[in-house]
Amino acid sequence: MVRFIHITDTHIAAAEDFMSYGHSPLANLQRLVATLNALPYPFDFVLHTGDVTEDGSAAAYRRAKNVLSELHAPIRYLAGNHDDALVMQRELLGVDAPLERYDYAFEAGGVQFVMLDSRGPVQPGGQLSTGQLAWLSEFCTPAGPPLVIALHHEPLPLDVPWLDAAPPASPESLDASEKPAMLLGNSGEFLEAIAGARGRLRGVFFGHIHRAFQVWRDGILFSSAPSSFGQLKTWPGLREAQPAPEEAPGYCLVTVDEHHTIVQQYTFSHAG
Repeated sequence: MVRFIHITDTHIAAAEDFMSYGHSPLANLQRLVATLNALPYPFDFVLHTGDVTEDGSAAAYRRAKNVLSELHAPIRYLAGNHDDALVMQRELLGVDAPLERYDYAFEAGGVQFVMLDSRGPVQPGGQLSTGQLAWLSEFCTPAGPPLVIALHHEPLPLDVPWLDAAPPASPESLDASEKPAMLLGNSGEFLEAIAGARGRLRGVFFGHIHRAFQVWRDGILFSSAPSSFGQLKTWPGLREAQPAPEEAPGYCLVTVDEHHTIVQQYTFSHAG
């Protein structure tokens, strides 16, 4: 069994006084770290599904590291569309030879985790390369231990128009009148790649949308966590992204074992 905390979209900036959605991402991350350190139960690690920073700068990663290093648990990171994967690996993780796309796999508590860098060529949408999909498919076999997959972008439609439009394949194909889309551009290929592991796939976890969602599709759980500082409004028919500054920041507690996935969502009060 493995138990982890799912956090996402911390959006720390180089400027200490940076505000977004009417709140301070830095002050809220400090409160989140204090909240997690005070939890009355143990957990194995923290999963951060991307947008660690707002601007991808070295200064922002150093500021995030100063806060996140206070956590009493290891952290597993993903790169989000606001992140610079190379700078993130150097400044946050201390990697001397960073990867262009920060993909990796690890095992915890008998569960296999596959982490995907889903940043796409047209922001804020996502895209997985052919090579990434082939690498992912190697893990998605019918036999094997329980499996968890994580990426930043939403990998399937969520019944919210402003979230669900697929991004163009390249910046050149984006019409001037179009708004960039949030969805993983090749979500169909992603769903096809993971289908073989359906019997042992305990969940696909993501961030990006600043909202907690749980979706059951084709026998697979898809789960996002709320942002650590600010949420976005979502409902059927909504066509424009709108901040929800009145809503609390949060995180999820996830428990995975041989037969179950349990997701518990929590909130904490805004720090600023």
